[in-house]
Amino acid sequence: MRWGLVPSTHKKSLKEFKLTTHNSCAETILDRPLYSRAFQRGQRCVIPADGFYEWSSAKGADKTPHFVHRMRDEKTEVTGNLLMIAGLYDTCNLENEDSTFYSAAVITVAASESISWLHHRMPAVLETEDEVKRWLHAGQFYSKETLSLLSPRTCIDLYPVSKVVNSSTTTGPVCMQRAEPEKKRKLNTLEKYMAKKPKLDNTERDSCSQDKAGQVGGDVTDNRVSGIRKSSEAETGDAL
Repeated sequence: MRWGLVPSTHKKSLKEFKLTTHNSCAETILDRPLYSRAFQRGQRCVIPADGFYEWSSAKGADKTPHFVHRMRDEKTEVTGNLLMIAGLYDTCNLENEDSTFYSAAVITVAASESISWLHHRMPAVLETEDEVKRWLHAGQFYSKETLSLLSPRTCIDLYPVSKVVNSSTTTGPVCMQRAEPEKKRKLNTLEKYMAKKPKLDNTERDSCSQDKAGQVGGDVTDNRVSGIRKSSEAETGDAL
């Protein structure tokens, strides 16, 4: 199963399919033939996942990855600890391929308040087993009730994780481990001294600069006068 829906009408090679179809907005499913065709045919699916990642984009700071997962609540009827994400799938026969090719797209909705500070969109999560069954029910090909299942949900939580997830080659439990807060490095003796040393304001700094300039200028002038005197005496002596 490929993430990125390829419609049944595509008959060429996969490399020749140039559209980006990883996500489908719930608000426009019926407006786009590529997705509405799959929805009306009942080609709906559920994508189980431990969670998904979003990156904070605060200005002046490195983007921090966050792992968004299902909130554990034993009092609520839930489908385990997995996120059950609503999706659409399709099949096609690619050029020079003997087997049927399967692909899918994740449906997204507006982000709930708990995650909107991180991103303005989120996957369409189905919270209960009943919602999962209603979404997958092949008899409801075109139903407003089915579309009503696609809404922002608050059954999620998140925490920062290591930046190792920035690499697509990193896999395993490390991708879901909570990132430890960065410890401040201890200052060495010199850094402690420089931190305690009072800093001069602009007025004091300008005053010191002028004093130093005056001292240097005076020394240069005295040396020049002294040099002229010695040179004159030497010339006078030679003349005598």
